[in-house]
Amino acid sequence: MLMNAYELESPERKLVMWYKVKELSEKGLRQAQICRETGLDKKTVKRYLGMTYDEFVSSPTYHRMYVRLLDPYEETVRRWLEAHNDLSSSQVHDWLKEHYASMPEVNAKTVFNYVRYIRSKYGISKPRSNVPRPYAKVEETGYGEYAQVDFGESWMHHDGGRKVKVYFFVMVLCRSRKKYVWFSKSPFTADLAVYAHERAFAHYGGKPKHLIYDQDAVFIHDENLGDYVLTRVFNAFVNQEHLDVIFCRKSDPESKGKVENAVKYVKYNFLRCRTFYDIARLNEEAERWLSRTANGLPHSSTRLIPDEVFEEEKHYLVPYNGCPSLPARPMVEYTVHKSNIISCRGNDYSVPLGTYKGPGTKVWASVNDDTIEIYDKETGKQISVFDMPEGKGHYIVNPEHRKIHHIQKDRLETEILEYCGFDNLALEWMINLKADKPRYYGQNLKELAKGMHNFEVSTLHRAFERSLNSGMYNARDLIFLCDRLGRRIPDRELATSLNDRLPAAVKEKPEKTSISTYSKFFS
Repeated sequence: MLMNAYELESPERKLVMWYKVKELSEKGLRQAQICRETGLDKKTVKRYLGMTYDEFVSSPTYHRMYVRLLDPYEETVRRWLEAHNDLSSSQVHDWLKEHYASMPEVNAKTVFNYVRYIRSKYGISKPRSNVPRPYAKVEETGYGEYAQVDFGESWMHHDGGRKVKVYFFVMVLCRSRKKYVWFSKSPFTADLAVYAHERAFAHYGGKPKHLIYDQDAVFIHDENLGDYVLTRVFNAFVNQEHLDVIFCRKSDPESKGKVENAVKYVKYNFLRCRTFYDIARLNEEAERWLSRTANGLPHSSTRLIPDEVFEEEKHYLVPYNGCPSLPARPMVEYTVHKSNIISCRGNDYSVPLGTYKGPGTKVWASVNDDTIEIYDKETGKQISVFDMPEGKGHYIVNPEHRKIHHIQKDRLETEILEYCGFDNLALEWMINLKADKPRYYGQNLKELAKGMHNFEVSTLHRAFERSLNSGMYNARDLIFLCDRLGRRIPDRELATSLNDRLPAAVKEKPEKTSISTYSKFFS
């Protein structure tokens, strides 16, 4: 390994890099761009640009040999970056400390430069985001005064090859920035959220005076003209622990930016590219990560180490004398029937139209003595809360589950038209769709809004035109047509493939579209 390092830093390689820097500069690239292209630091690029050929080859550094501190880990870092090209240098730093006890003490800048060097050497580019990030400095709060709480979820690769979704709870003490995270295999109910709070308080050894939250259904049952009605479980917990809870305005993430950033930090520094084995192991890994990285390294804003600041803040926390205990009623999976209901304890409960997506569709549910809480399995969001009736054989339905709000239809219409550049063909197609399928108008709009972003506007324009000519008003068929048009499938083959999508015959023969109708697409 060391021989390779010497070879890479040979005078010949340095000369190649000098020529490369000069070439990129002549092409009009700025110093920062040259640094990204070559993997060199700013000082080296600046020095190379200021030196003639004779000055460069006669300089003392030209013949000097270098060995990097992280060269023994070159192959490991290269393998990680090739497998996960979106790894950040901070993740690489954390992974090295996690996997190698012999890892030398180096600062973040050293790892950053080394990762950049490896990317340049092996041609491993990193995906870039063009979305600007806004920053604002705010005044620090007092010790022990505030903490922010939020939830997150993420898909992970399972050791067995499949994907698994995990949910997590995050609390951040506002002054020290000391973080706590706890993972669950199921979405957070009020019971599970209370348990996560208790674990966080036990972790800190105390409670902050004020807690800041989103208006999450886990905490809030209803909003009465600005007065929040807490869920029964969370309200009991707040009263028991004498907590002062503050809820942010809806759609206002800046109100609790510290924990919003912490959720992203968990996703992109800890979870990204990590393999899931089981939930207990994940929480153990998270605990070590908190100590090693999240709370053990300087914070990007304060430039202070959260664990060190916490040594002062912990004296200002309110004592916590409780003992965290898992909820007695864990979340249970329930099968969604094609009529968009679930059956529980001899009664049927409605879920929103569209929840059923085929055989095997599941939802989470938490069943108490007096209520049933139903959660979407994909998002973890609460979709229904019902009071449990006495006896069996009841069908309990929320009327809102059986219709699509007009306001939602208006929003979807606007979204579709905006994406299509207010195309007259799109407008005409939606008008005809509404007249042809009034009962299923909203559902068709939802399907179109979900699938249209996969295609260029020009492809959608052609699909709308052909659909109008043929009198075909079905969003799924339209998306199917867009896919085939985008792949430039010949018209004859396209007509056949569309015909293959027709439903198979059933006992009560439905009205069926003939191949001649589909052929109108291509007339």
